[in-house]
Amino acid sequence: MYDDFPEEAKGLKYFLKMVTIALVGVVVWILVTHPMNGDASSTTTLAVTHQQ
Repeated sequence: MYDDFPEEAKGLKYFLKMVTIALVGVVVWILVTHPMNGDASSTTTLAVTHQQ
């Protein structure tokens, strides 16, 4: 594919790179902001979910 469509392959690589960066950013943002929801423990939600 890369040999047949070099420009499209560059675009695909760029797109996948940007999507990966965006996903990592969203995950980091969720992990950083989640403890600020009034509870200092980041494991409380997980513990409550498993107890039910």
